[in-house]
Amino acid sequence: MAAENGPLINEGVWVAISFVAFAGLVWKKAGSALSQMMDKRAEDIKANLDEARNLREEAQAELQKYQKLSREAADQAEQITANAMAAAETIRANAEKAAEASIKRKEEQAAAKIKAMEAEVVAELRNRAAELATVAAGELIKSNLDDKAAVSLVKSDIENIKKLG
Repeated sequence: MAAENGPLINEGVWVAISFVAFAGLVWKKAGSALSQMMDKRAEDIKANLDEARNLREEAQAELQKYQKLSREAADQAEQITANAMAAAETIRANAEKAAEASIKRKEEQAAAKIKAMEAEVVAELRNRAAELATVAAGELIKSNLDDKAAVSLVKSDIENIKKLG
């Protein structure tokens, strides 16, 4: 009877069972492939994240290295500036001492020249005064002496010169 009336299970049920079986097989095959693909994608993402983390750490290390070099360069620049200032101060002090010594030496030379010139002028004045006194005395003697006194004075001078010689 069952054969006369038709199949025991409706065709729609067989299509549904076939579809579920087909979908199960596809899902099993595609699921494992999809799962592998997702696992590979996850591994790639993890590898990229690890690489990014490593690059970040390297960048941090380079940044710290650069900052250290920058601080060292700044310290060296400060040291160079301090040394230059000290050297400039030493040079200025030495130049000042040399200038003072040179000025003192020139002042001493000028004072010595002034003293020498004063002595020369004094000697010249004395010689000139002596000459003038001699000329004046001679003129005074000529005007006040008569011939007899002049002769006796000359004789006296001659005898004094003989005694000396």
